[in-house]
Amino acid sequence: MKKTMRAAVFEGEGVLTVKDVPYPVIKNPHQLILKVEAASICGSDLHGLTVPPGQYMKPGIIYGHEFCGTIVEMGEKVKGFVRGETVAVNPRVRCGKCYECTHNKGDLCSNSSHYGQLADGGFSEYALVDEGQLYHVDASIPAEIVAQTEPIACIMNAVKEARPTPVDYVLLYGAGPIGLSFIRVLKVYGIRNLIVSAKGEKRVREAYACGADIVVDMEKESVEEVMKQCWPYKADLIIDAVGRGKILEDAVNLVNPQGRILLFGLDQNAKATIPPSVFTLDEISLKGVLGKDFPAAVEMIRNPDLQLEKIITHRISLEEIHFGMDLMKKKEACRVIVFPQRV
Repeated sequence: MKKTMRAAVFEGEGVLTVKDVPYPVIKNPHQLILKVEAASICGSDLHGLTVPPGQYMKPGIIYGHEFCGTIVEMGEKVKGFVRGETVAVNPRVRCGKCYECTHNKGDLCSNSSHYGQLADGGFSEYALVDEGQLYHVDASIPAEIVAQTEPIACIMNAVKEARPTPVDYVLLYGAGPIGLSFIRVLKVYGIRNLIVSAKGEKRVREAYACGADIVVDMEKESVEEVMKQCWPYKADLIIDAVGRGKILEDAVNLVNPQGRILLFGLDQNAKATIPPSVFTLDEISLKGVLGKDFPAAVEMIRNPDLQLEKIITHRISLEEIHFGMDLMKKKEACRVIVFPQRV
């Protein structure tokens, strides 16, 4: 039996160290140990290394919350899973006792733990997980796709709230990893009129490659002017996958009467000044989303039209994780997949 494994550990003060750590041990009968097959670097992983220590990442934990693995060990009371099965992981562990958990709002749990942020995550060779956090996936789906189930679960929850239809005119702010994933999901939903706001020529190319109909380079163009030139109307649905206050201020002027504005990107320091009357006079709906719809995501990654491989720009080993982080920080990469078993 292994005694140690390699893992990327958050040390606090923005330090991430790849080192030997103890092999996980099952501590209750409902836990399992996964051999981590693939993990994805999220934008929040970058933020966690730059914010003041203790904001939401716990020093000493194994980093990484977007991952999948193969079951190698199971507690004696685990049911419905088998050794050798590959599973997707929901990193948010609900407490089951708070108001949110007891009123069917568990994704907003006040006392949740979170793999890769407050508890050990998936940037490691093996991971200890609870059975309630696992989802069955088709064995035929590549691990690099299954590792993206968590961000797709966030997007599927957002789409459920946004209710897009093929005839909608949709404006999407953001062409990073999440924005490009949104494009793929919206195309599966049959959206025919999609403008994407991107920043820089590289992101513009990536957005077009993922299926955007029109891409606005924010460094050179105005979203409003492009919309006037290309569309007969304003947007029926605006999705902010960035989280800047200025985007919301612009969005209320770019959305049709009875249109929907969806806030997905999160920046807790962002501020916006908007007269409340605009929402009443034009019956505009404003909705923030934070939850995850894993069952819908598991179904979505089975769809061959999703094509998440279009988003992957780099595939690296665990030992190269700093290289991957730097690429994303410099916006030289989109989706970076880590393979902890790769030497």
